[in-house]
Amino acid sequence: MEYWLMPWRATLSVAAATLETTLVMQKSLASLTGVSGLEPMDENRLRDAFHAAADVNLRRWGDTADMLQNLPAWYRDLGRMPGDLMTDWFDAHHRSATSE
Repeated sequence: MEYWLMPWRATLSVAAATLETTLVMQKSLASLTGVSGLEPMDENRLRDAFHAAADVNLRRWGDTADMLQNLPAWYRDLGRMPGDLMTDWFDAHHRSATSE
């Protein structure tokens, strides 16, 4: 069951990261221009906004690493095969199907 839930969790994680990053950027831009009665952004607030966006990015990369780590072994084995293995297999299969 865990295998089938991983794509759903990854999608939710990406959606959450996108929303969180968008909100941080909107707050930062609003502060830069002084919109909505907010004072213009000084260096400390800009640094805080950057750190918040960087934290979101690192958490999402961590989620991606966890998802890749939890993939079944047979799925990771596909990436360890020589590059031409699947191409040669497909070509041989296609040639045998057309020669019949």
